[in-house]
Amino acid sequence: MRVLAVRAVLAAALLLPAGAGAQSLSLTEAQAIARLSDESPRVQAARASVDVARADALTAARLPNPRVTFNREAVSGVAENYFMVSQTLPVTGRRRLEMSAASSRVEAASSRVDGEVRRLRAELRLAFTDLWAAQQRERELVRNRERLRELADVLAKREAGGESAGFDRLRAEREVLDVESDRAGAASDRARAQGVLTSFFPAALPAADGVEAVGTAPNAATLPSVEELVARAEMARGDLLSLTHERDVASLMTQVADRRRLPEPEVVAGTKSSNAGTGDMGSIVSVHVNVPLFDRGRAERAAAQARAGQVDAQIAALRLTMQTEISAWRAAVIERRAIAARYRTAVGGGTDDIERIAQISYDNGEGGILELLDAHRTASSARVRQVMLDAAVREAEIELEFVSGWEIP
Repeated sequence: MRVLAVRAVLAAALLLPAGAGAQSLSLTEAQAIARLSDESPRVQAARASVDVARADALTAARLPNPRVTFNREAVSGVAENYFMVSQTLPVTGRRRLEMSAASSRVEAASSRVDGEVRRLRAELRLAFTDLWAAQQRERELVRNRERLRELADVLAKREAGGESAGFDRLRAEREVLDVESDRAGAASDRARAQGVLTSFFPAALPAADGVEAVGTAPNAATLPSVEELVARAEMARGDLLSLTHERDVASLMTQVADRRRLPEPEVVAGTKSSNAGTGDMGSIVSVHVNVPLFDRGRAERAAAQARAGQVDAQIAALRLTMQTEISAWRAAVIERRAIAARYRTAVGGGTDDIERIAQISYDNGEGGILELLDAHRTASSARVRQVMLDAAVREAEIELEFVSGWEIP
């Protein structure tokens, strides 16, 4: 009964592979990136900050409203009516500077969003690589499981004919169960990677379990020097460009603070009428000016200068970090490429030979079942390791592209 139960489990595992019946949407990395459109919730959330900055810019551009005043004074039967309109005149240039600062804030927000979208693209590509590696691992485990299942069936027939011991069949079936357990774990990793990848896309796409990552051949493009990559990053990194615009904002706000010492006049014009005498109506013209005796913009100037110093420090720190990251990831790409290539050359061609030689030795009675199963396990492990090495290369390339702003052709 125990043997029948084991065989029933194995048959069910073979007849019901993971994701059976699901509609598959095969995507290359380029196609996956193309689906990261402005309709993606993550992109919309990132770009919303630019709309907020544009709305704030409208505040800086508005003109001061005029003020209308009506006064009536009456004493001893004599009443006088005053009707006046006053308007502040922004003649000091402070409003123009504030508008320029608001425009720079919009540019800073736009550059910052561009950097965030580039980070989203990099995270999507990392998720795509993770899904591809999980798929390849699951497929290799399925392939190894099926080969071991075929071996177990052959051993069962030999046992029935008295040509082999029951231990060999039981050991092979146990190995199938172990591989199936690993495959279930790989299927879980694949489902998680599918969910992460589809979270970047609009909701109109098929279910997550229907997305399949189509891999490409390893990239062997020559990498530019560190100096060239740093120069590229200076022009392409959104976070650095955003800080540059923030530095412009701080400089403009310093000038705005200096202009606060210059008063902006308020012109008043109106009419005056009285019931005394013939009730004539006259005109009123006056000019009001704030005297900058106590508030001369010192606090605003100090805040603007402090912000400028903070931004300068952030720019210096980012440039240092950027150069360090570019150098480190460039070295990682070169090293990982070399390791993956060496492993492919040294191991890739011999995995099939290991299984074939072990099978021949077992059939000729020169090796036992343990040696044969170890050969299958070693060959399968080598194929999975090659996938992991190729995925590690791609991850390093993606990170290098992000920190440098240069995309590998």
